[in-house]
This record gives sequence, C-alpha cells and structure tokens, in this order.
Amino acid sequence: MNCWLYGLSLEERWQVEAILNYLGIDVDDPDLATRAPVFIVVGSQAGSVNHPVEVPIISLNQEFKLYTSGLYWYSPLPWRQETMQKVLKEIDASRKLPRRHALDLNLHVRHLESLLIRQALVSSRGVVSKAAASLQIQRTTLIEKMRRYKIDKSEF
Repeated sequence: MNCWLYGLSLEERWQVEAILNYLGIDVDDPDLATRAPVFIVVGSQAGSVNHPVEVPIISLNQEFKLYTSGLYWYSPLPWRQETMQKVLKEIDASRKLPRRHALDLNLHVRHLESLLIRQALVSSRGVVSKAAASLQIQRTTLIEKMRRYKIDKSEF
C-alpha cells in the first residue's frame, strides 16, 4: 500500500511518515511517482489536490473541502493506531470496488518511460550513450530522465 502527501508542514510530515512507516505504508513523492496512490494525506498547508483519479483522502485540516472524494476522513494529529487501522481497512475495502476513472495516463506514461529506460540500460550493460542511441534520444536527455526517475547507471 502506498500514499502521497500534499501540503504538510515539516512537523506534520515527520509525524505522518513515522506512523505510516510503522504501519508498512510507502510514501511516494507525487512528482516522481510511477504508481497511483492508494490514498492521499492532505496537510494544513494544502491548497488543492490535482489528481484526476478519485482517491481516498485523509485530511489533517478540517477546513479542507477543495476535493470532492467519496472517501474522506478528517483525522487530526496525533494519530492513534486503532483509529488509523480502521480507516486503512475501509480504504483497503474500497480498493476492491471499481473506480469511475481507473487510469491516470500521465502516471502510466511515466511508468512506461522508466521501464524503457531501465530496459535500454540493461541491454547496453549500463553504457548511457548506447542506451540513449537505442531509445533514439540525446544522451543528456537520458541523463535528465534518469535523475528524474532516480535511476543509477551503476545498477546495470
């Protein structure tokens, strides 16, 4: 299970990440993510959440009404384990239901691009210039994309 964080202060981020890590939930950066979140945690500094797919939201801010999600919980810090486990069970149960908009095309393209870059690096045995040539892109472009997706050529 994974989630994205939006608009959290440093203190909120520290507390939320500690609890989510304890519960075994991965926290992905929305800008670098290659998979859609199971749920989103919205902090006190959030403006709006621009996510085309309807995703459950846990809000730390009672005033957060900018996103109309079918599944929405107001849960201020500090979080209690019993309360969070109930919410996470509801979120997990909601995943079994079909969604209206099940595909985030931008996320899907980023995931495919990441896979193709990895495949090109494997076939070129980690030689970036050969991988770039096989992808028909400039070497510098490939290096930028590798940084964006946190791909290290030493893995190959």
